Amino acid sequence: MNNAALVPGHTYYRLTFADPEMTMPGVEPLVYIGRHDAEGEMLHTFQDTISYTWVGRYPGPFRPDQDMDVSLYPMKDEEAETMHSFEGLLAELNELAARAERLRFPALKPARVAK
Repeated sequence: MNNAALVPGHTYYRLTFADPEMTMPGVEPLVYIGRHDAEGEMLHTFQDTISYTWVGRYPGPFRPDQDMDVSLYPMKDEEAETMHSFEGLLAELNELAARAERLRFPALKPARVAK
C-alpha cells in the first residue's frame, strides 16, 4: 500500500503466514494512528483494534478504570507498505487462495516431532 494513502483512524490489515509457501494467511487488523519520531527516525505507527475501540487512540486520556494493554506497532516505510486496505486485502486473499489451490492446499508440518 502506498504510505501516502494511509489515513489516521482507518483500519488496515497485516498478513502473517503459517507456512513458507504463503498459503495459510493470518489477518490482523490494525488502526493507523500516524507518523511519529522514534529516536530521529519517522515511523508509521499502528494500534491494535481492541484497545483503540475500548480506550481510544494512543496516547489518550485513559482513566484508571479503563487501563488495558495497548499494543503499538511502529513500522518503517518498507514494512508499512505491506499493510492492506480492505479492498487490497480481498485481492491479496484471492491470490493466496489461487496459490494454495495450485499447490494442492499444502498441510502444515510440525517443525519438531515430540519424543
